[in-house]
Amino acid sequence: MAPLIPSAKLTLPYPLYACDFDPIDSSRLVVGGGGGAGRSGVENKITLLDTSNPNELVEVAELDLSKEEDNVASLAVGQTQGDKTLIFAGVNSSPADLARGTNAHFRVIRISPVSKGKGKATEPVAITSKLSEVLRCPLFTNVERDLYQRVIRLSRPYVGQAQWGAIATGFAKDSEIVLFQPAQNGPPTSRSAIKLAKEIVDMDFIQTGKDDFLFAYADEQDIYVKKLGSIDDGAEPECVYITPASRSGEPVTIPSFRSMRWLTKDFIIMLTNIHSQGGVVLQILRLPPSGKGQCRIAQSHRLPSSIKKATGLAVVNLTPPSTPDGEQGYTQFVIAVAGHDISISLFKVDLQHEANNYLVTPIKPFRKFKNVHPGVITGITFSTFTPPTQSITASTPPQHLKLASTGISNTVIVHTLPLFPVPLSVKRGQSSTPRYVVALPSSKAIYSFGIIVSMLLALLAAILTQSVLEIRGVVEPHLGAAKYLPVPLQEAIGKPYTFPSNYHALNTHISTAPISTSLSDTPSASTPDFFASLRSPSPNSAPSKLYLHHGPPVPDVENQDISPDITSPELSSSIKAVLHDEEKHEGKSWDELTAPQKENWKRKLKDAGHWAEEMGEAIFKGVVFGELGGLVGAAVVQAAR
Repeated sequence: MAPLIPSAKLTLPYPLYACDFDPIDSSRLVVGGGGGAGRSGVENKITLLDTSNPNELVEVAELDLSKEEDNVASLAVGQTQGDKTLIFAGVNSSPADLARGTNAHFRVIRISPVSKGKGKATEPVAITSKLSEVLRCPLFTNVERDLYQRVIRLSRPYVGQAQWGAIATGFAKDSEIVLFQPAQNGPPTSRSAIKLAKEIVDMDFIQTGKDDFLFAYADEQDIYVKKLGSIDDGAEPECVYITPASRSGEPVTIPSFRSMRWLTKDFIIMLTNIHSQGGVVLQILRLPPSGKGQCRIAQSHRLPSSIKKATGLAVVNLTPPSTPDGEQGYTQFVIAVAGHDISISLFKVDLQHEANNYLVTPIKPFRKFKNVHPGVITGITFSTFTPPTQSITASTPPQHLKLASTGISNTVIVHTLPLFPVPLSVKRGQSSTPRYVVALPSSKAIYSFGIIVSMLLALLAAILTQSVLEIRGVVEPHLGAAKYLPVPLQEAIGKPYTFPSNYHALNTHISTAPISTSLSDTPSASTPDFFASLRSPSPNSAPSKLYLHHGPPVPDVENQDISPDITSPELSSSIKAVLHDEEKHEGKSWDELTAPQKENWKRKLKDAGHWAEEMGEAIFKGVVFGELGGLVGAAVVQAAR
């Protein structure tokens, strides 16, 4: 059974378009959105939420933006310096400013603590936070009416280390990416601008050394990588992947990238939408070791057919390096995909490190949240997870991973996923610090469990079948089921089948004339074994004398005595067999009959179903026959010995 995943939901008075967790404090979530310029009644805001309670979201602070300006289109939370944290957001200036050729789209908002209330001497002072705008400036080269800051991305923060950021245009005639380094006080430092032939869909950073970074971005068909920091060689971004057939002149028939993230310096994960809403695919690409050439597909996973198109991607590393230049060891990545059907699908990928070689396991789904928001999902992000540095003890608190998503329906939802440490019994992948993974049994464990359950069900079915057969007396008792079942239940199981009252079996003969009292009540025999039964009296009784008569009933037959050891049923409607009385019955032995008489008797007995050609005539030895048609009565003979 999958572990319970609590969730908390909050509805704000404005549509939400972006969200991000504080990379240092995962209990703080920042969301932003609004109604845009000139839309009365719907404000533009940025809200800080407290997510420490997995079942409730609490508004901590809120920043009202100008109603004359655009809504928040993108945001990211930067490093914390002291007790202050910076938020970088993309908000277009008012239409009037755009008409004058000014667009201060890059906004910097500060989160700072504030004391509220003095309280009593014995009570702690209540501490909350406030949001305040500290800077706005343009970073893009051009100013266009429809241009806006579509994407913003920051590198993972490390204490005391430089951080890189990038913003990209949307709806621009001349698309571009601006690389910058944020500053705690003052505007960011713009490093370079990358001119684009196509608008990008996503971008991401990964730090490979103390001052070394790799920056990747992708348009709908191609992926590019650029070196930054001390390894920056001043070269143009390298195209490391081209979608097959994207140069064929038929772009409508090829898939398009929707989002991307670095896993390690060797792997990039891509979220791809198949053309014409044909489905969604997750692909992990391995970069060439030299950084030159084309990527190869390491793993690929197609999402269920119910998801026609994806709208967002989030990825988190559960065991990241503790330092920028640290080596990446064994780890697990958790992946979230937002679908057009307002669902969120979760996946896991394990990274294995052996002899300087990195391998990624197949992409495995492990959870899906359906109908997460009433409307389209506009943003999705994971909190940053840092495993404990000390060994796990009984006092180590449970670890969790938070997944936040926003919707155009004014809603924000946070799911809290439980994490579990890798057991020490797992020899591979252990490290000096505890390693955590999502709570999910492996595929092999699930398969083995299914096999065991199937075997147990088959064994149970065999035991039940054997017990029923024993109670019905069909097989010899081996289990002794009758010893354990109550008598009423045994009677119900062992009760023979009763045919319906209106049921008539085929070839069933109903006698029209009653048998004389000299005959048994047993129904007429209709097999050649009849003669054998007549000639096999009880061992304790004297040999019987038989009279076989065809025709009308023989006088006084009803008053004759019958041996209880001989079964002598009515042979047919005109043939009867009784014990013989020498004074009343006359007859002939088989040898005394003429040839025509023998043939007539054989025909009569054969028609009645009591004699067959393969039985031969020897069976008639010791049987006395009356005349056919009842013209003469009888004879007596000793029954076969």
